[in-house]
Amino acid sequence: MKKGLFTLDWTLAIDRHRDALLRMVAALLLMAGGGEAMPRHVRTGIWRVLRPAESAFRRLVVVVKLVLKIEAVVRVARAAAVPVITGASQGAARVPAFALFDARKSFKPRSAWRGRKPQPNIRFFDDVEVFEPVVVASPDDEVSAEQLMRRLQALQSALGDVPKQARRLARWEAKREAARAETGKYIAPIRPGKPPGHRDRGRHPVDFVLKDCHALALYALHDPPETV
Repeated sequence: MKKGLFTLDWTLAIDRHRDALLRMVAALLLMAGGGEAMPRHVRTGIWRVLRPAESAFRRLVVVVKLVLKIEAVVRVARAAAVPVITGASQGAARVPAFALFDARKSFKPRSAWRGRKPQPNIRFFDDVEVFEPVVVASPDDEVSAEQLMRRLQALQSALGDVPKQARRLARWEAKREAARAETGKYIAPIRPGKPPGHRDRGRHPVDFVLKDCHALALYALHDPPETV
């Protein structure tokens, strides 16, 4: 498809960035090790890559939806047609669904001081000074990795079928557009401004993938592709 003085191959761009994200997720899963806990510094390092990777994939899904011209199919489902699963193991092995919408920005005022208090923590009981010990977190402390692993699994599963995620996005957008008539509000999948996980001076490969996917999504939204 011609855009100005150059031709943009949407399929090549989608495949290239999807493959890059798949490689990153595979590396993150290898770092995680699959355990329920991991050292704090390992979890922090994974989060620093996972958040921008999720943002990049959300924008890639928007591009796929526009390129494939996927539209929502409105269906009325009856309650009796929905199977009900009972038992203690319900949902134990279910892979969580990937979050297709950016987290909304918080405009609540932040506290002016977020560090330690300027005064020592001292209390007096019967003229005896009691000092409250300050617990300093260590990078080697074992921390829970449950939420992190679920987010990794969701992203890996979503990357395995991008058109399916584009159809999910179309259905969610149709629902929110229908609710707009009552509430007057519509939340787009891509929030205004910089995407979540953006770093101005980021040098990790995921930073460049996020930058490219964000630009592709804005380009596709501004001038939707006419052909694949």
